[in-house]
Amino acid sequence: MTDDIPAIRPKQGKIWGYTMMPFAFNNIESHGIQVDAGTYCSNHDHRTKWNRFFVLVGKLKICQYTDDGESITDETIVGPWEVTDVPPGVRHTFEALEDTIAVEYYWSPLDPDDIDRHGTHGGRNHG
Repeated sequence: MTDDIPAIRPKQGKIWGYTMMPFAFNNIESHGIQVDAGTYCSNHDHRTKWNRFFVLVGKLKICQYTDDGESITDETIVGPWEVTDVPPGVRHTFEALEDTIAVEYYWSPLDPDDIDRHGTHGGRNHG
């Protein structure tokens, strides 16, 4: 763990609007996004991160796809003060049905079983 100040990335233009990362630390980050009505992001996935969309103003359509990206498996419309999640490894897109302002949260769960034991016994030295 570090006491360094978390990274902040400046506003970044996208074809669909803009994004800015005001917070990233350890296993969580947040991005403010402004998405212009009628625009959408690329079909993509995140290897280990969950992706939560929290809409403040407007409406986003979040589509999840099969592994090959060909068929939609879920379509969720998220309006003001609503939230939806996309699990790691799931292809997805978002499209603004209206001019939209939202926050994206990303996190990678800590795994309590994240240990490779090499042997089965611990012990104590007597001496």
